[in-house]
Parts: sequence; C-alpha cells; structure tokens
Amino acid sequence: MMASQTTLHFISVVHGKNAYVRRQVLERVIERELDGGDRSLNVIQIEGVKADGASVLDDVRTYSLLGDRRVVVVREADKFISQNRGVLEKFLKTGCDSGCLILVCDGLDKRTKFAKAVVSAGDVNECAEMKRKDLPGWICETASTVYGKRMGYPAAARLVEHAGTGQEGLDSELAKLSLFVGDREEIGPDDVDTLVGTYREENVFAVMDAIAAGDAPTALTQWQQVLMTDRAAPGRAIGGLAYGVRRLMEARWAYDQGGSPASLARQYWMRPDEFERRMKRFSAERLGNLLRDLLRADVRTKTGLGSVAREIERFIVKHSARVA
Repeated sequence: MMASQTTLHFISVVHGKNAYVRRQVLERVIERELDGGDRSLNVIQIEGVKADGASVLDDVRTYSLLGDRRVVVVREADKFISQNRGVLEKFLKTGCDSGCLILVCDGLDKRTKFAKAVVSAGDVNECAEMKRKDLPGWICETASTVYGKRMGYPAAARLVEHAGTGQEGLDSELAKLSLFVGDREEIGPDDVDTLVGTYREENVFAVMDAIAAGDAPTALTQWQQVLMTDRAAPGRAIGGLAYGVRRLMEARWAYDQGGSPASLARQYWMRPDEFERRMKRFSAERLGNLLRDLLRADVRTKTGLGSVAREIERFIVKHSARVA
C-alpha cells in the first residue's frame, strides 16, 4: 500500500445533536482513516451501550491480515466514554499505529481531561445544528451538488417554511422535488408549494378539521397517520400544528376584511367548500385560544414538564370538546 498523503489519526470523535451532519462527517472520517483499505474487511461497527472498553481497544490495536488500517466505530458512545474514561485516557497517551477508534456521540464535554487530550492528540468533529438563516444557502448548494438542480433563495426559504429546519427532512424533500420537476433544471417556489406545502397542510388540516368537528378519536387517528408517514413528525409536531393555526388565522383575518372566499381558498390551497366550512368553525377567538395552548405545550416540552406525544394528545382532547 502506498504511503498516505493525508493526516491519519488513532482516535477521532464525531459529536453533536445534528444527526444528519453526523452521518455525513462519519462517512468522510471512515474513508480518510481507512487510507485506501477495504471497507468490508477493515471497518468494525459497535453499539456503545453494549461495548466493553478493553475489547474495543483490542480491536483497534489488532493489525489487519492484509496490512490495512483497522477502523473501529463506536456508535452512541456517550455512556461508553463516561464508563471507560480512564482506559481511553491511557490509550490517548500510548497512541496506536494499527488503526483508528471513532467515537460517535451526542456531546463532548470540552472541560474534561479526556476531551482536552483528544483535541491535542486526535481529531474532533463537531456537528452542530445549522442556524435557520444559513439553511437556504445550504439547500441551494445541496440541490446543485447532490441533485443537479438549480434552486434560488426564495424557493429554498419556502422549503424551510414548509418542511422545518431539520436537515435530514429538508434533504428528503429535495430528493422528492428533484423527481417532481423531472427534466427541468430549476426547482421554483411554486414547485415547493405544490409538492411540500400542500402535503403538509393536508396533514395538519385533517387534524384541525376533526378538532373543529369535536371528533377527538378521528383527530387522534389522523395524528397517528401523520406520525406513520413522517419520521420527523414528533420533533416538529407542535410547530406544524402552530403553522396550520397561523395559516387559518391569516385566512380568517383576510375573510373578515371582506376578501373573496373563492380567491382566498385558492391562496390557502383549499377547496371552496373546505374554506367556507373552516371559516364557520374557526372564529378568531377560537384560533387565538388554539395558538395560546400550543405555545404552552411547546414550553412544557422544552422545559421537561411533558412529552410531545402527551402534549399533542392533551391539546386534541381539550379542543375537540369546543365545538363552535
């Protein structure tokens, strides 16, 4: 095997709450540390909750029969690190030239002796959540480099509005949009509204319609269907429902100002009969109460006073009893 032109490490940490970026970074680190070796023969994947520190390090120190570097990946390694800190600190002092240990975890406490030693002797990759203001630029770049499509800032911003801020979900929607536009080179705002916006609002409004009808069982069933078709739904559930309520509040205000029902129905992606029904069932006061309770639910989940699932169920049952 030829001498590597890249810097290799005997330990690497990939950490952060952004699971999407974590996976991308992990793949790059594995390929780099393999240094041209056969992935199928020289990469060992271990779940951290079941891992034994001494056994893991023995795997790293064992030379490959073909002379390639060994790469050992410990996933969900937060508990593994805390339970094997002493062994890992000794490993950092002695080093290893047979392979690389990659630890994948949610967080790395930079104040600890272990973290400081990794920074000095190894490789640390932080995978933080991307700020909302930076997401449209990332979407435009991903659309071009991954899917071969042009996408302007307005369309990218619209995608964030409809699909939320999770990069995994945004990437999934980009994949659908690239297929949706077919041979066209550009994904525009109308494409995003048609494919992503309409689907999301249909899901949200199905829940809201059942609440408006005072039908808690149907509302809960519709919510379960949302969960089954959208893996990211629990994480953005409250925000998604709040989005739907705000859209109804906008429509309600425009309607009360004398807006044309037919025109507003088209603007808010509703059939005329759906629009009229929702305007009858959702007064401005009722929508205000819905939004207020969603804000309270959001605060409760973020302060550890309740789970998303429990808060959504509580919200549905409470407001289904209020039939206009």
